Amino acid sequence: QSQVQRYLSGSSLRASRLGLMFNAMLKIPMQFFILLLGVLVFVFYQFEQPPVFFNQAAWNYAVKHDSDGKLRSLERESSAIHGQKARLIRAWLDARHAGDRKAEADARAGAQAALEHSEAVRTEAKAAVLAASPGTKGNDADYVFITFVLDHLPHGIIGLLVAAFFAAALSSKAAELNALGSTTTIDFYRHLIRREADDAHYVTASKWFTFLWGMVALAFALFANLAENLIQAVNIVGSIFYGVVLALFLIAFFVKRVGGTAIFWAALASQSMVIALYFSLNISYLWYNFIGCV
Repeated sequence: QSQVQRYLSGSSLRASRLGLMFNAMLKIPMQFFILLLGVLVFVFYQFEQPPVFFNQAAWNYAVKHDSDGKLRSLERESSAIHGQKARLIRAWLDARHAGDRKAEADARAGAQAALEHSEAVRTEAKAAVLAASPGTKGNDADYVFITFVLDHLPHGIIGLLVAAFFAAALSSKAAELNALGSTTTIDFYRHLIRREADDAHYVTASKWFTFLWGMVALAFALFANLAENLIQAVNIVGSIFYGVVLALFLIAFFVKRVGGTAIFWAALASQSMVIALYFSLNISYLWYNFIGCV
């Protein structure tokens, strides 16, 4: 539906086609650069001192209730290890540029050992934070990028980024809720419940369905808040359903001899199979996109 809205809002057939083409061409590069941000932030924190625990609110709360000073001790230990690791990484890079294979291997092995030591300290610190604040999530990955933004970018840029976050969220939510409300009204309500109503009635029904889908979205958001890693949780849910949706479009475009009834039951069967496999197999969730489509 979000793609449909691109061409419905075009001023002409040519403008609608251009909108879809630009979206298709820019989507993959845009996603690549979004994911590249994570790699760049990872590299940045190999040289810049990262927090021991990126959820700073939980960390500060735990430090206040840390009577024996264990967390401060772990923070100092982490800082010392990070300094050692950063020096070894620089030595590794210098040796690599100089072509000294032995020095490169020695520095890399030392940096790897320092990284493992640092992760062990972080694990111990996480356990201490969770003990002090039981409701806190142990996985702090969702806090890494926003911590980088707040700690290392100028205040004007921070304000623009936060405004962009809210604008993007409101834009995508508005499109999704409108699409869900319209689809429910046109495809279900008008066909199955009120066939002969006037347009004003359907507009009112669409508003109520949008409100109900908003409540569903809020309930889902409250559930997603319990996930250890929000981005991964969203991608897992998507991977369970995207493959079947992709298959519907592929068959509609390329296998036109297959009828609607057949593809409806096939979609139900394949979706049921994907859900059953998700709970019974131990494979990467990304495979379910491929499995569902096949």
